[in-house]
Amino acid sequence: MRRLEKTIREIGWTHAVPRLGVTDLVSRAFDQMSREVHDCVLVMQGDELAGIFTSRDFVNRIAAQRADPATITLGEVMTKMPRTLRPRDPVAFAINWMAVEGFRNVPIVDDGGEVLGVLTVWDVMRHLEAIFDDIDATPRPTTGSDDSTLNAMYDLGGGS
Repeated sequence: MRRLEKTIREIGWTHAVPRLGVTDLVSRAFDQMSREVHDCVLVMQGDELAGIFTSRDFVNRIAAQRADPATITLGEVMTKMPRTLRPRDPVAFAINWMAVEGFRNVPIVDDGGEVLGVLTVWDVMRHLEAIFDDIDATPRPTTGSDDSTLNAMYDLGGGS
């Protein structure tokens, strides 16, 4: 199977992302993000995804404003109703979307809206690394040879 035609389900995503409520303090989110080495927390309203709070949100909405993270709730500064992806979505779509929109963390939800985790830029980079490792392992043409055989050996996809 061509690697860029794979789905998010096939490459995987980060499942164990911290989840906090809209009334939890930013300081708690930042502590969890630091302790568990995550770039974001999912902000929940009961069982529903209400938002996402990222390290970028912390820098832009807390640190830049010199606000006190111990007095501000996630509901006040989170990215509300974030766009999401589904496990069946193609990796190529996710990569393009993340690049165009500037997302580093996209919540993954099932068809019923249940939150499954987050596709992170690191998940995507691991997948791309595997593609480039395969390319690096592909024999290279020698000087003066016809490289059309090399192109036929490893097709990344993307159409004709």
